[in-house]
Amino acid sequence: MAAPTATAAPGSEIPIEPTAAVTLPPELDPFFTPPAGIVADAEPGQVLRARTITPAALSVAPINVEAWQLLYRTQDTHGNAIATVTTVLRPRGDAPPGGRKLLSYQIQEDSTAQYCAPSYVIQHGSIPADFVNSGEALTAISAGVSQGWTVALPDYQGPNSAYGAPVIAGRATLDGIRAVESFEPAQLNGAQTPTALWGYSGGTIPTSWVAENAHLYAPELNIVGTASGGVALADGEETLRHNTGGVWAGLVSPTLIGIGREYPEVQRLLDARTDDFGRVVNTVKSALCHPQGTNVFPGYDYLATYIGGEDPLQIPEVKAVIAEVTLGHHDPTMPVFIYHAQYDEIIPSAGTDRLVDQYCRNDDVQVTYVRELLAEHISGFISSLPTAFTWIQQRLNGVPAPEGCDITSPTSTLTTDGALQTIGDVLGDIAGAAAGRAIGVGAGS
Repeated sequence: MAAPTATAAPGSEIPIEPTAAVTLPPELDPFFTPPAGIVADAEPGQVLRARTITPAALSVAPINVEAWQLLYRTQDTHGNAIATVTTVLRPRGDAPPGGRKLLSYQIQEDSTAQYCAPSYVIQHGSIPADFVNSGEALTAISAGVSQGWTVALPDYQGPNSAYGAPVIAGRATLDGIRAVESFEPAQLNGAQTPTALWGYSGGTIPTSWVAENAHLYAPELNIVGTASGGVALADGEETLRHNTGGVWAGLVSPTLIGIGREYPEVQRLLDARTDDFGRVVNTVKSALCHPQGTNVFPGYDYLATYIGGEDPLQIPEVKAVIAEVTLGHHDPTMPVFIYHAQYDEIIPSAGTDRLVDQYCRNDDVQVTYVRELLAEHISGFISSLPTAFTWIQQRLNGVPAPEGCDITSPTSTLTTDGALQTIGDVLGDIAGAAAGRAIGVGAGS
């Protein structure tokens, strides 16, 4: 019997490798480091390697779905060829007529170490340091696969874990979709596959960039909508200033570290204009995942570590980078669902309000914006899950999105019809997945 293969490019195939005997972090796993020449010669989205994996809830309980990882070619902010990985999961069994639909879910990785990437934290036997990202990934898998969809979890920060850098993140996400759609076992219909994207908080960095730029970078893809909650880069400068010295100050350092990995101007600031303690903090932060990195050194004024008597965010080169990574350069060319707690304590909602106002000056946009009153950043992830998931379901099921702009400010999204039932269904699917029950079998047909 011939070994299974994956389409790497038109007319070529690569073998699908078996699940690794030991789950290694990307820093030590040779799967993640192909020869540079192979990457440079590939097309964007071309699959370079493929292997089966065993996904697991919180690194321990295997999830009963079909699962693979694809190493594929993409490019960084400056157009250099790089390779990264996307994790592909789908129900067991045959595809429905016409193929499955695709949900690309971008977790809020919020980290600058490779072992925090979804490709590692979702695997059975991984070090359970990043339980936040592992739990979010399980939510996405359970919600999407239960509908009969194929779900993709891209390592959108790339091989250098460039947290906060939206261009590389968006390109890696779009090329990840290209890779999955060329991968026959994903049971999709190529570029015609109805595809939706979803991300919350840090996961909106690629998701919202895609909404603004997919028509320029990957116009062939059939993206039916994007859902972004707690939009991270609606106002990049204000988000950094709001958090430095506050309870959630721990996010400031990783953001600047990650951006610095794509922008030398910011890296020079970190290297040459940071005091001794600031450099210690940055060194510690660079090795930590989301839960630890967010909570180490709370209340510390990171922006005050910069020496020279000048506001670091007003240094012209740095200011230009912050402007580049902030959203609003293009209006979305696809339906978008945006949701943000009015009293978000981490990402001020005023920036998202202004971004939506800008979008809505264009009569051709399709924007649904929900501003929940009785929520903040953490609770908003749960309370808005039903409305976001329902919106995605409708788009993938072919229901047209409303024309123009629809802006609402509900007291609570949990009072929306069917919201509590949706949460119950998703929680049931999560529990079933964690218990090893096959999810999504027979769905989506």
